[in-house]
Amino acid sequence: MGRAGGLVAGYGEAMSDLDREAPTLEALTARLAELDPEQAARIRVEPAPLAPEPSNAAAPPPVYASFSDFLAKTTPGQRLAWCRTKAKKANGERLMSPAPEHRITAADVATILMTARGRCAHCGSLAVERRPSNPANGAPLPWEHVGRRIGSLGHVVARFHGGTNTPDNLAWSCLWCNTWQSERIPGATDRGGYHPEGD
Repeated sequence: MGRAGGLVAGYGEAMSDLDREAPTLEALTARLAELDPEQAARIRVEPAPLAPEPSNAAAPPPVYASFSDFLAKTTPGQRLAWCRTKAKKANGERLMSPAPEHRITAADVATILMTARGRCAHCGSLAVERRPSNPANGAPLPWEHVGRRIGSLGHVVARFHGGTNTPDNLAWSCLWCNTWQSERIPGATDRGGYHPEGD
């Protein structure tokens, strides 16, 4: 699968209505068939699994002990670059939803992150880590064992369902809750969920 050239396909497979934040794989495939072949070749289709896979992987210790620790161990420039990446993804055209009318900025994302103090709006886990990658080549590594600690920008009402890209429709989320609505469990400690006291 190649780079999407700014187009990103949503989740897929036959997900339940509870989990449906994006089109099914069948809907994505049908939409791809309608596109110009050159445009279709640029689109990366990444269906999410039907449900979280059971994992025997033990979660490593958290990278940051608290939100204050995250702020102390990262520079403003590093945090802004991370927020810029999240804004770029949120502003991108998707296969089943056009580019949003409102373009969110890195500063908007930073405000959402800081207001939430890095806590997932759904499970409350401190979600300020990045997806794990292989230090040798940067290739992505499986993330299911730390999914509740990976920071993500989620839409309250999904763009696929007509949600806007405005700050009032965006919330800081862990990648786990942002991927599966049915996994939004307040106080969850599975998948590396981490709830430091007093920060």
